[in-house]
Amino acid sequence: MYAVEYGKKQEWKVKGIQISYIFGLSLIITAIIYFFAANWPGFDKWMKIGLSVSLIVFFYIISFVLGKLVKKHPFLSDLFLFLGCLSFGVGVALLGQIYNSHADSYMLFMIWSIPALLFSIFTKYQPFYILSYGLLHFTLWFYLFPSSGFQYVPKEFAQWILLITALVNGILYLVTDRGILKSRPLQYCSFIMMQIILLGLTMEELFDWFNVFVSSLFILLSIALYIYILKKQFNKPFLVLVGLFSIAFIIIKFIEFIDYIGSEYVFLFTIFIPFVIVGFVIFGLRKWRQNQRGEQQSFLKKIIVGVATAVASIIAGSSILGISYLFFDDVSFTFFLFFAIALIIIGVLMEKWDQVIRYTLLFTAFFLGVPATFLESSSWLGLLFIGALVFVFWSIQSSGFRYVTYLVTMISFFAVINDINYDIELVFGLILTINLAIYFGTTKVIDDGRLKDVLINNSIFYGMFSFFFLTFLFENEPILYYFTNGSYFVLTTLYVLLTLKQNHKVHHWILLLFWFAFIVYKYYDLVWGLLHKSVTFLITGLIIIAITIKFDNIQLEGSGRKPRTMAMVTAIVTIIAVQIVTLGVQIQKSEHLLTNGELIKLELAPIDPRSLLQGDYLVLRYDISSLELDEDVSWNERIFVGLEEKTGGVYEYSGVYATGKAVPDDIKNRADVWITGKFKGYENIEYGIENYFVPEGTGWDLQEIINYAYVRVAENGDALLVDVARD
Repeated sequence: MYAVEYGKKQEWKVKGIQISYIFGLSLIITAIIYFFAANWPGFDKWMKIGLSVSLIVFFYIISFVLGKLVKKHPFLSDLFLFLGCLSFGVGVALLGQIYNSHADSYMLFMIWSIPALLFSIFTKYQPFYILSYGLLHFTLWFYLFPSSGFQYVPKEFAQWILLITALVNGILYLVTDRGILKSRPLQYCSFIMMQIILLGLTMEELFDWFNVFVSSLFILLSIALYIYILKKQFNKPFLVLVGLFSIAFIIIKFIEFIDYIGSEYVFLFTIFIPFVIVGFVIFGLRKWRQNQRGEQQSFLKKIIVGVATAVASIIAGSSILGISYLFFDDVSFTFFLFFAIALIIIGVLMEKWDQVIRYTLLFTAFFLGVPATFLESSSWLGLLFIGALVFVFWSIQSSGFRYVTYLVTMISFFAVINDINYDIELVFGLILTINLAIYFGTTKVIDDGRLKDVLINNSIFYGMFSFFFLTFLFENEPILYYFTNGSYFVLTTLYVLLTLKQNHKVHHWILLLFWFAFIVYKYYDLVWGLLHKSVTFLITGLIIIAITIKFDNIQLEGSGRKPRTMAMVTAIVTIIAVQIVTLGVQIQKSEHLLTNGELIKLELAPIDPRSLLQGDYLVLRYDISSLELDEDVSWNERIFVGLEEKTGGVYEYSGVYATGKAVPDDIKNRADVWITGKFKGYENIEYGIENYFVPEGTGWDLQEIINYAYVRVAENGDALLVDVARD
C-alpha cells in the first residue's frame, strides 16, 4: 500500500516538474515573441530577416544543448526542436510579409509541412505528428479556398479533392487504430476530419448527383463504423462521435428537404416524423432488450436513444415553429416559453413513459425555449424557464442529459441577465459568481458522486469561460483591467498545478486549456502593450524556471524514449540545414528581383482582410487583374500578360497575352513589359503581387488614400510588390 502511494506521489512529482518547465519556457518564449512584435515596425528589413533566422537557429541549438546536458528530461530537447520547426514556419511567413508575397498562401504551409513531416518520421514526437497533419490540411484548404486575392477553383475539382482527403483520413484512422502508427491525437483528428469533410460535401441540393453519392457513402460509412467499433474495439468516445455526426447528417438532410419542397405547408407533414422516429426506436429497443445483454449493447442503446431524441426534437421544434407562423401571423414568444415549460413538466413527471419519449419532449422544450429567452422581453418568464431547467437537472439522472441541461441553463441565464441589464461585465461577472457558488457548494454539500462530478466539471468550465471573457473587458478602467488579468493568470496557474497534484485529470485539462488560451489570445489585445507583456511574461517565466530547478531533484530510471542514434541526429541536422537553405534561397530570389527587375506603376483598388500568420494586409486589385481573353485558358494555367506604358507612367494591358512556358518571339516586341500570372477563372488573373502588408489596424485608413502600386518585374515575368502610393 505504501509503495503504491509513494509511486503516485513520485508520478505527480515528475508531472509537476515537467509541466512547470513547460509553463516557464512557454512564458519566456512568449516574452521573446511579444518583444519582437512590439518593436517589429521599427526594425529595418535586414534586422527583421536576421532576427527571424536567428530565432530558428537559437531554438535548434538549445535543443541539442538540452539533449546533452539535461538527459533526464529529454522532452525539453524535443520541445525546443518543435519550437525550432514552428519558428521556421513563422520565418517563412515573415519573409512573405517583408517581400509582400502571398498571405496565407498554400505554398507557405506546404513548405512548412515538409520539415515537420520529416521530423515526425525521425523523432516519433507526437507534436510533430499534429503539426504536420495540420499544416497539410491548411495547405489543401488554402489551395482550394484562398483567403486572399480573387481566385476561383472549379467546384467539381474541389469536391473530388476533398472526397479523396476524407478517404485518406479514413485510412489514417485505421492505421492509427490498429497501432501501425502510434498516435492517439492523430487517431481522433483523422476520424473527426473524415466525418466533417464528408458531412460538408453532403451540403448541396437534395437530389444533386454528387450529394446523393456522398450521402450514400456517409450512411454506409456510419454503419460500418458502428459495426467496426463494436466488434473490433469497444470505444465509447468514437461511438459518441459517430452518433453526433449522424445527428448532424440527418438534420442537414431535413433542412435540404424543407428547402427542396419550398412551402411552409411541409411542416404539416414533418410534424408527424418525430412520432414515427420515436415509435420505431421504442419498438426496436424493446425487441433488442429481449435478446441482447452486456456493456457494449447497453452503451449502443444509449447512442441510439441520443440520436433518435435529438433528431426527433429538432424536427418537432422546427415543425411547431413552422406551423405556428403558418396559421398565425404574429406569434408571441411568450407562447413558446410557456409551451416549452409545459413540455418540461410533462417530460419530467411522466416517469413511467419510455425514456425516448421523455427525452424527446425535453429536448424539444430546449429547442423552443432557448431562442425564446433571447427574443422574449419578459425577464420573469425567462427566469421561470430557467427554474424549469433546474427542475430537469435535478430530476433526470442521466449524466449526459445533465451536461446538456447545464449548457442550456447557462445560455438562458445569459439571455435573461443580458435583457435585464445590458452591461456585459456584469453579465459575465454574475455567471462567474454563480459557477463559483455551485463549485464550492457542491464540494461541501453534494455526496452523490455522479451528480457531484457533473456539477464540478460544468462549474469549472463555464466559470473559467466567463472569467476568460472578463479579461478582455474593463477597457476604460485600467485598474480593474489589470487586476482581472493578473488574477486570472495567477489563479489559473495555481489551480493547474493543484489539480495536477490532486490527479484531477478533467479539471487539470480544462484549466490548462484556458491558461494557454489566455497566453495566445492576449496577442490580439491592444490595450495591454506588447512590450509590457514581454517584460511581465519574461519575469514570470524566469521565476517559474528558477523554482522548478530548485525542486528538480528527482531521479528517473528511464527517459521514456530511446536515445537518438547518430543516424537520427544526422537526419535532424540535415533537415535543419535544408530549412536554413530554403530561407536563404527565398531571400536571394526576392533580393535579385528587387535589384534587377524593371520598376513599373500599376493602378489598383484595394480591400483590407487579415492573414492567419502575417497580420493585416491589403488585397490589391489591378486593372490587369481581370482581362477578356480571346481563347480558352485552363484554370491555374500560366499566362504572360503584355504591358505598355501610358500617360503618367502607368502600365496598362497592351492587348496581347500568351500561354505556355515562354512568350513567343514573334510577339515579344508588342509590349514594353511581360508579367507572369496564373488564370484563376472568370477572367481573373493572379500575379503574386496582390498583398501589401501594413501595421495592424491601419489597413482601412491606407486603402482610402492609395491609388497606385510600384512593382518590380524580372525578365522571366516574375513580379514583386515594392510599395503603394497616392500618386
